[in-house]
Amino acid sequence: MLSLIKPKTRKKRTIIVGLNSDNGSRDILLWLLTALVNPGDYVLAIHVQEPNDSFNPNTFHIHEDICKSKQVDLQVKVSETTPYISNLTRQVRESYASILVLGCSLSRPDYSVFSTCLKGLPPTCTLMVMDNLGRILFQNQGTSQQGSERSSHSGYQQTNIRDLQKSSTLPSSLQANEKQKISKKAQPFLNFAPHELLPSSRSQQYSTRIKRQFTSEQLNYATNNLDPAMLIGEGGHSKVYRANLEDGQAAAVKILSSDSPSDNLVQEVEILSKIKHENIVQFIGFCSDKNMQAVVYNLLKGSLNQYLRKMEWKERVGIAIGVAKALNHLHHSCNPPIIHRDVKSSNILLFGNFQPQLADFGEATELKQSQNGQSNTKPCKIVGTFGYLAPEYIMYGKIDEKIDIYSYGVVLLELITGKEAIQTNQNSHGSLVLWARPLLSCGQGNQLIDPNLKNYNKEEMEAMLMAARLCLLDSSSRRPTMKTILRLLEEQGYLFKMLKVQI
Repeated sequence: MLSLIKPKTRKKRTIIVGLNSDNGSRDILLWLLTALVNPGDYVLAIHVQEPNDSFNPNTFHIHEDICKSKQVDLQVKVSETTPYISNLTRQVRESYASILVLGCSLSRPDYSVFSTCLKGLPPTCTLMVMDNLGRILFQNQGTSQQGSERSSHSGYQQTNIRDLQKSSTLPSSLQANEKQKISKKAQPFLNFAPHELLPSSRSQQYSTRIKRQFTSEQLNYATNNLDPAMLIGEGGHSKVYRANLEDGQAAAVKILSSDSPSDNLVQEVEILSKIKHENIVQFIGFCSDKNMQAVVYNLLKGSLNQYLRKMEWKERVGIAIGVAKALNHLHHSCNPPIIHRDVKSSNILLFGNFQPQLADFGEATELKQSQNGQSNTKPCKIVGTFGYLAPEYIMYGKIDEKIDIYSYGVVLLELITGKEAIQTNQNSHGSLVLWARPLLSCGQGNQLIDPNLKNYNKEEMEAMLMAARLCLLDSSSRRPTMKTILRLLEEQGYLFKMLKVQI
């Protein structure tokens, strides 16, 4: 007798976080939504009100967008009932919560407070306490034998995030003796991602740094009120400024224009929060209020587009390999795979001795897999830069990793020729690809080599020419994966193996 086996469904959880009135609490909440929650989870943010408490506006816009995109139910409860810890533990029992997150700014807190908290939590709930650096100070399961309960208390005011007319910061309240043990001020910088609590398939893709949320006032001050002298780059929907942050760190601030799609900031923050790689730009934080939408990342020396013609061959090879590693990480190490969609020389930033970092993830998207294992290739809005776009993407809006492969092939042509993807000078007009591809196809790639390159390794050049030709094939199914391209550029003799197979 046959019986149907129902597919396993992920258990939906309730997660409670205690919030207070500073940036650190908003960062904790943002981290929960981007790194910890699963679709269908219920997140309950609780603020225990103090005398003279007030709500600061414009702090929940990005949280609301993330909730919509991840299908997460987020609610805020404001309580006038004290004490703080017993208030939260009671709410855990009422809500059947599986995780309680608290912030703590003391480097050596009194662990007896945490023990007291655990005594109020059932064994089905895990308590996590983080310090002002985001490190986990304490993590354990509850020890209370008191069962969970369903009840309502008049001391709570409940608000759904979608019903808030103004975004708010949520302060906290502690009893006098508790305030000496757990500081109510959570710091803005956090760098903990609880891999133990993430599903195993997701744990490796998240960075171990939680990012800072800046105010528009802070970033205006850091950029001298967006002084034109601090402008270091400009794109179709953004401007990039050099900034000096309050802690002395030099940074780059990408400010989105008012006509930029509203979900671009959410996408970039979500994706950059998940990934950490030496060849991908280091994400520091963001700003999301009524005055400014911005992303903050590490300051680099400039872009490939700016320095290309000044580079020697060894440096160009290093950039080709570094960008290939970045794309290989996005395509094959992230789950789900991430498609950048705007790979180009101006989005490849440089540091040190021309080491590359891939930047600008505002158009990036995750490649979802359908139930039959096939990638989601549903047509979508075309984004990117003319001269780098794959033909199937332009014609049909098809998205998979092969559109990044094609754009990378254009970057390889730029490294080989020293020319831009779209020629606009007096001596040359039109597409670099249209000029170069016929020469690559008929074995005359040597005519493409930048005449300013005096000394180059012949085998490395042949490998890069082969990689460019394969990446720029019209048929996306015939283009190689990034793993293959990386082997072609890094392994001596691999080019000969590929040529032998083709023969």
